[in-house]
Amino acid sequence: MSEINEKPTVEAAPAQPPSAPVAHPAGPTNGLAVASMILGILAVLCGWFFLGLILGAVAIVLGIIGLKKPGGRGMAITGIITGAIGTLTSLIFISIFFIAIAFGGAIASEGNVIKNAIDRANASQQAQIDAKKDFNKGETATFGNFEVTVNSVKRNYIPEESFYAPDAGEEYVLVNVSAKNVSQDAESLSGYDLSLNADGISDTSYFINVSPEFEGGTLSAGATATGNLVFKITDDAKKLKLQYESIVYDTSDYTSKTLTYTLGL
Repeated sequence: MSEINEKPTVEAAPAQPPSAPVAHPAGPTNGLAVASMILGILAVLCGWFFLGLILGAVAIVLGIIGLKKPGGRGMAITGIITGAIGTLTSLIFISIFFIAIAFGGAIASEGNVIKNAIDRANASQQAQIDAKKDFNKGETATFGNFEVTVNSVKRNYIPEESFYAPDAGEEYVLVNVSAKNVSQDAESLSGYDLSLNADGISDTSYFINVSPEFEGGTLSAGATATGNLVFKITDDAKKLKLQYESIVYDTSDYTSKTLTYTLGL
């Protein structure tokens, strides 16, 4: 019989289980960086209030210090950036807040000034409404903001120029008058503001000028204007009065009123 050579069989080694990953110890936690990031976020959220300024400033300081310590660099940078944003936002809102207070105070002050001016004007208007309106011959009359005095009256005045001679049934009246501004402000008064009331019929001055002419104008407080005015009336007129009219606003019924002042001649 022939011999059969058999090769020895090699048994496979048993499979080894995979090795577990080696855990490396975590680095140290940077508490300052974490605190900086948290405070920075809070500063952004509270940026519209004063607290945002404080939190933002602390976040920036902690973030700068945290950068010098190991770990947490990203959180420290985040804290610095958010802290700066919160601080800047808070400064803007604080500035707006104080500007609004100052502006509001200015408006209130200006409002009081305007209110006081309106009250004074209303009081002045009411005083004129309540004041005496008709004055007798020889009195110093108060026509609104003016003290008016008639210095002389000449009826049947004959102008030097013959072509100004009055028509039949008419005559000229020459009146010398003084007007003083008794208010605290500049006031305007012209010769055409004064008229002559003859038996209930009033008319402004005639265009004849007699030197010194009453020109009036804008009178400063305490200033006086004096001059002559010429009026034309019917020659049978009996009752003559110098007349002045002004318009005031009555706050009691919110209407405009025409005030008529007269001074006997």
